[in-house]
Amino acid sequence: MRTHTALASLAVLAAAVATPAHADVVIGPRVSYYFDNSNLRTSGIDSDLEEGVVLQPEDAAVLRAAFDQEPEFATRPESEGLRADQIGYTMVGAMINFGNDRDRFTLTAMYGSGEGDIEQSAAFSRSLTLGDVQLVDIVNFTAQAVNKSDRLDLELTWQRRESESVAFLAGVRYERLDSSYEGSLRIVQGNSIPTLIAQAEAIVAGDPIPPGLPALPAIEASVLQEGVIQTYSARAGATAFVPFSEGGVAFFNGMLQASYRPDFDVLTVIDDPVGAFSGSDKSPEQGEFSIGPDFAVGAQFILSQNLALDLRYRAVLFFPLSGAASFSDARVNHGVNLGLSLRL
Repeated sequence: MRTHTALASLAVLAAAVATPAHADVVIGPRVSYYFDNSNLRTSGIDSDLEEGVVLQPEDAAVLRAAFDQEPEFATRPESEGLRADQIGYTMVGAMINFGNDRDRFTLTAMYGSGEGDIEQSAAFSRSLTLGDVQLVDIVNFTAQAVNKSDRLDLELTWQRRESESVAFLAGVRYERLDSSYEGSLRIVQGNSIPTLIAQAEAIVAGDPIPPGLPALPAIEASVLQEGVIQTYSARAGATAFVPFSEGGVAFFNGMLQASYRPDFDVLTVIDDPVGAFSGSDKSPEQGEFSIGPDFAVGAQFILSQNLALDLRYRAVLFFPLSGAASFSDARVNHGVNLGLSLRL
């Protein structure tokens, strides 16, 4: 349900405008647009349809009475596919930077929202065995939904200058994602097992045995999933910057980050007019530990003695070390950030 704005350290601005004798404060707005590939991971929309498909006790009893055999019923997944968009987030916020010409601290807060489409298709089989006879029905479902998310990012960074061109960085970050999937669910299922049950009922009642039931109509249902995902991160690394004009400096930030996403609950609600698959369920989603690189490249332009423009591209990769996803199923967040920095 699984994301970063640009790092708000002001290494170049501090070097350009800070007064060596005392601490100064820099503030400014921030806007960013970036992509989150969480929708492309294998989680998708999990409607747990297999749990709703069971052989009812009364059906088992009538089969047992009609055929003098103990019925065995089982379900198993057959195939699954997922097609989704990366979620694009538009974020706005502000930062405050304070310290001296050697140590700087930056606090950034960003808030925004985004959305993306997702479509999941899956099939599972239902098998009914009576002695040497086995019947198999295939159930296919397709879920189409829109993922809408509200996001809050908070980040605190410490920077220590080691030379005119190099500084060390370290910091912590908190992310909160309020996410919901809302859309439709279409279910198509075979009818050989319902036909056998209807024939068994006729045998027990002494009625004429029906040749077969008509094809079952497709079921159209609405589906909703909601969850709140929180991530806590720590990171450390270095930044290098090189002046390329009288008022411009290019820079590169390279860090290693470690993140923890606690377990969280996912509420799933399915509503169909037939009622065969309707229901709601709150199930736990497994958290994860992850590590990966966090880097940014960009430039700062000194517009005046106390004002600078910051433009950068940032990318963060999360490789899971624990949880449901494999190490290769990384979450990737990347995008651009633009900000103004005003020295008070």
